[in-house]
Amino acid sequence: MTTNYSKGRAKEYRLRNKYKKDGYDEVLRMSGSHGFSDLIAINKKKKEIIFIQSKPKKFSKKQKEELEKKHNWINDEFFCKFIVE
Repeated sequence: MTTNYSKGRAKEYRLRNKYKKDGYDEVLRMSGSHGFSDLIAINKKKKEIIFIQSKPKKFSKKQKEELEKKHNWINDEFFCKFIVE
């Protein structure tokens, strides 16, 4: 029996592989994520970090646009910092 969870997880792994193939050095899956991102892809050469929200095929264009509008604030420049605590 295929569950929604297993379908979603499989899609996230496909997306992870796609972004790795496209040259992203790190593609991190946020398992159990309930936030705005299911995956984070990092391209060191381009100094680019993208946040990816994976949704099912039945997710409408309108729903996609609403979600992108809600999280548009992410499409800005940020100062990033790494720390170990």
